[in-house]
Amino acid sequence: MREILFRGKRIDNGEWVEGYYFKMNETTYAFAEDYERYPVATHHYIVSERMSDWGLPNRPYFEEVDPETVCQYTGLTDKGSRKIWENDIIRYNKKLFRVAWEADCTHFAAYPLDKEIRYAPCLNIGTMKSVEVVGNIFDNPDSPQAIITKN
Repeated sequence: MREILFRGKRIDNGEWVEGYYFKMNETTYAFAEDYERYPVATHHYIVSERMSDWGLPNRPYFEEVDPETVCQYTGLTDKGSRKIWENDIIRYNKKLFRVAWEADCTHFAAYPLDKEIRYAPCLNIGTMKSVEVVGNIFDNPDSPQAIITKN
């Protein structure tokens, strides 16, 4: 079975957490008018399991995350065995790409950060042997040049 994982940045300290995505509204009203009068907050969580004690059942652990940072795991790893996530910045053939979901073709694709490159290669096992994760759009929002220089 393939791993369907998500990650997001915790709202309390900004650290990345991995697990399963879960969204929950604080309450539910019976009438539509109540939603207009009393807006309902929505919380976004990454859920993982934690050990409670030796021999006892593990427990789910909910960490609230910023929904803007929630990314899905592509199911692939780079040449250093690092997981490749949606919104990661990867290096392939000395060029930088942003990993994103391509809804029209229903696959993850790599979109060039250099506007002169006009193709978006499909992420597949064959190309992953030479791909390297060098950052992501959240931790490196507007600094592809910094990534090139740093790495």
